[in-house]
Amino acid sequence: MHTTKLIKFVNQFWGNSVIPGLSEFIRIPAKSPAYDADWEKHGALDAAAHFMATWADSQNIAGLKAEVVHAKNRTPLLYVEIAGNTKNTALFYGHLDKMPESNGWDKHLGPWKPVIRHNHLYGRGSADDGYGFFSLITAIKFLQKEQIPHGHIVVLIESCEESDSADLGYYLDRLKKHFPRPNLIICLDVGAADYHRLWCTDSLRGIVDGTLSINVLKKSIHSGVASGVVPSSFRIARQLLDRIEDHNTGKVLIKSAHTKIPKTIHKNVQHIAKIFGKKIFAEFPLIKNVEFHTNDPKELLLNRTWRPTLSVIGAEGLPAIKDAASALRPHTTLQLSLRLPPGTDPKKVAKELKQVLEKNPPHAAKVKFTLSAIMTGWSERRLDAWLKKAIQHASEKYFGRPPLTIGCGGSIGVIPLLQSKFPKAQLLLTGAAGPDSNEHGPNESLYLPAAKKVTCCIAEILAQHATHK
Repeated sequence: MHTTKLIKFVNQFWGNSVIPGLSEFIRIPAKSPAYDADWEKHGALDAAAHFMATWADSQNIAGLKAEVVHAKNRTPLLYVEIAGNTKNTALFYGHLDKMPESNGWDKHLGPWKPVIRHNHLYGRGSADDGYGFFSLITAIKFLQKEQIPHGHIVVLIESCEESDSADLGYYLDRLKKHFPRPNLIICLDVGAADYHRLWCTDSLRGIVDGTLSINVLKKSIHSGVASGVVPSSFRIARQLLDRIEDHNTGKVLIKSAHTKIPKTIHKNVQHIAKIFGKKIFAEFPLIKNVEFHTNDPKELLLNRTWRPTLSVIGAEGLPAIKDAASALRPHTTLQLSLRLPPGTDPKKVAKELKQVLEKNPPHAAKVKFTLSAIMTGWSERRLDAWLKKAIQHASEKYFGRPPLTIGCGGSIGVIPLLQSKFPKAQLLLTGAAGPDSNEHGPNESLYLPAAKKVTCCIAEILAQHATHK
């Protein structure tokens, strides 16, 4: 692999083809089906899939076949195969569905408006995770241009990842008999703690989401008449939350939500903490004088990756302040999100959570916990020597520093699924989304210099994958 040639090619190809293509992709409001009940009628998911297929077809990649696969009552899937010249097969996973718009975008920016500013490409789906497919095609085009062997490439770009990947299992079962079993799986849908090296993800948390509802009245009553007589549904909610979380420390009290943290994780987290300290969390826009859970960066890293945490992410039954009357409300409903460390069973956790919340409710209020989503966590098994060496080599060549490994506090439900479908495959999770990418929020952006370097790394790793035995 000629380093200078690859860097020059990637810079030129991104400027001429990728950035214009990715910009057009950003303009398509391809909201995930959980956030657009009429997604099929609106047609944006299908439009995004066909756009990516057409763009890939236009790059004159030898052996490339792109197809948008449909099934009744399911979101579309972009399926691409690229014939290789070795026996090895790599499966590339990504998604084209996007989170909703959100409020708070800076002036002159917007979710469906691609803007380049200070080497960042802004727009929804830029970093999460539209760029990944474009990076892969860039890498393959260079390898073919330089006549460097690559394996058989299978690409699955789904359109409901942000809605728990409900359709991918169906498509995998339908399609996997048509392609060789992969011995490498690549996903670029994770982030980096900085832009100075290649970051690899070695764990993902699972999740249990559900709705906690507390009902005490048939209708609202004047608070001056009822307060002190009728129990407040909000106070009952506070009591119930205290059953599952220590409000002083944030420690989750559900026993099945905990697992023993491996010694190797402790060692790696200590290494990361020693290098970065609390600077690794510098992206969080804390208000002045607000403090983290602790001043120990190692404990913060473990909290984010290998310990359960509870978040209240939504509420109903609470009127806006401008509409708040002096009335005792009939009910309070909270949306709970419980992040789980790898190795825990989300079904078991959901069962315990429901039992703890619903048992003997205060004041015999009507309490119900309704499960809305579960997702299994994942932790990486040991990487093969060839892949570790390829990752090391690529990071040092294109970033100038050795790679680092870190856990991800988020969840990607498809990763455990892919691992179960292809248990012998190596799994590489990496990406270019960095500390200021703000996926899911306002001002989502992709830092272009880092994305180009990640593209170079993927080309390097695919070249090594092609020839390893």
